[in-house]
Amino acid sequence: MKPIAVLSGDKRQYYIAEYLNKNGYNAYIKTNFDFNDSDYIVCSTPLCKNKDYLNCDFYSSFPMATFIKLITTQTVFGGNIPEKFVYKSGGTFVDVLKSSNLVWENGILTAEGLIKDIIEHTDFSITHSNIFIMGFGNCGINIAKKLNALGGNITIYDHTKKHLDQAMAFGYDAIPYEEIVKLVEKFDIIINTVPSQELKQVHYEKISKDCVLFEIASSPYGLSKSIADKYHLSLFTCPGIPGKYSPKDAGELIAKFIISYLERTEINGSWL
Repeated sequence: MKPIAVLSGDKRQYYIAEYLNKNGYNAYIKTNFDFNDSDYIVCSTPLCKNKDYLNCDFYSSFPMATFIKLITTQTVFGGNIPEKFVYKSGGTFVDVLKSSNLVWENGILTAEGLIKDIIEHTDFSITHSNIFIMGFGNCGINIAKKLNALGGNITIYDHTKKHLDQAMAFGYDAIPYEEIVKLVEKFDIIINTVPSQELKQVHYEKISKDCVLFEIASSPYGLSKSIADKYHLSLFTCPGIPGKYSPKDAGELIAKFIISYLERTEINGSWL
């Protein structure tokens, strides 16, 4: 059976290898860049850190451009894979976050972990708090559901009418963009889930100094630390929540996706 090299990273990588081995695959943790004996490589999610470097724990700043040159015929799994790198490689890149099921389940894990961060970084109860969630996709839906269950008063903004209608169907308040500036001062917690900066300076200057902001979107993020600092607002960036708080579940989700991919590949052409 062809070996599957799992690049050492956060705890998810170890649970990925463990789950693959339990299910009959030949997976091992790799801590170097010699891929001559590797047909399948499992990188971290996200694949990159600081945009241009490989996300691994055994080399702090390994350039993605160099990593791409090492990939000749291998299949590489990872998350949030930039297309600019894919086209420069001779191998095959498979983005695990293209799986709608995996993204949905990750949203559940993100919502659970975010609750811990909220409790840790606030000095008030979630119950009766006015909570503004920006974005009503996989993460936004799950975050709203869990915080609402804890007694939070949920308000949703999304740039699509379909998602605003969906939020109202769930029983949440939903506001269009032009209403944010009128209502933003009432919120105790603001959570951003979209990687685009919707809030402008005119919004930040109206946010209460007691409000706590949480950023869970990936780079380039949706909340501005520099503007938040200017108005003395508390902003916490919460990257990689599933890997931080639920690495076993998050790792097994990725491993299940990999197994599904390999099984489909086997049907179309043996990989063993």
